[in-house]
Amino acid sequence: MSLRLTVNEQAFRAHVAHVVGSTPGLIPVVKGNGYGLGRPFLMRLVSELLGPAQAIAVGTVFEAQDIAAPTPVYILTPIGEFDHVSIPSNAIPTVATERDLTVLRSKGWNSPVVVKLASPMQRFGVAPEDFLALVQHISAAGLTIHSCALHLPLHQSDEEIIDELATWIPLIPQCVVVSLSHVSTTQLAVLQEKFPTAEFEVRLGTALWHGDKSFFSLHTEVLAVHPIGKGNAAGYHSTPVPADGHIVVVATGTAHGVSPLENGSSPFHFQQQRLALIEAPYMHSAMCFVPLGQPCPQIGDAIDVQRPLNSVAPDITLWL
Repeated sequence: MSLRLTVNEQAFRAHVAHVVGSTPGLIPVVKGNGYGLGRPFLMRLVSELLGPAQAIAVGTVFEAQDIAAPTPVYILTPIGEFDHVSIPSNAIPTVATERDLTVLRSKGWNSPVVVKLASPMQRFGVAPEDFLALVQHISAAGLTIHSCALHLPLHQSDEEIIDELATWIPLIPQCVVVSLSHVSTTQLAVLQEKFPTAEFEVRLGTALWHGDKSFFSLHTEVLAVHPIGKGNAAGYHSTPVPADGHIVVVATGTAHGVSPLENGSSPFHFQQQRLALIEAPYMHSAMCFVPLGQPCPQIGDAIDVQRPLNSVAPDITLWL
């Protein structure tokens, strides 16, 4: 075993079914590594729960290549000049600037688009003062607007979301859907009451597929354990260890998306104690140090791995 993802299938499916049933206007997001579960699996699950004609969202035009009609597929990132690939006929590409529109027209695109709106994220999107001009350019190009997308930061209050939408709702034609992200079902109800003439849809990825993450666990196994004395060196860079103890080699690394945490800490745990890294993980293994007196795993023991599922590539997914 290298990296194994274990899923409590009953709890996972119950969570997804609850979100699907309680979120009107849901657009499932199926992008990247499929949130650790794989995009093909998530696509099958969407079709099972909502039917093959349910619209979904992907990250790039490349991720849209294997999604066949009748599934409409939102492409969340604008298509660039480097993207030398055809745009599927069932795609709904994103436009945030006049340049994005020019790229689409150069590829012969003549179907509806999503207009990405600027938000407090400050990532990409058309600013309110430039919105009407972009709409006019879209119309002049012979295209129509499918929806306007607002990608909100995490954990915004009802008041912050309302304030943001109060800027946009007067500008967006009433016949155009407003597509939101990072909005709870409770917040959606508030928005529908506050803006009764607007039609909303909600793009959900992490909230739909991960929930509180309690039904997932990541593990690797121990490949080798051997003693080492204080000051002796180990690893590619001959890193000295700080005390007497054991080197513990685990069977996962950067090829699986496993790296130190944002604060530099080790992502590995054994018996609820963090295993210190000797060096950053290698491609398919990592070297940890366990000082004498701390519980030390043995060859073949399972090690907990603390990494976000949207950044890992498990070798095995075990459904229980």
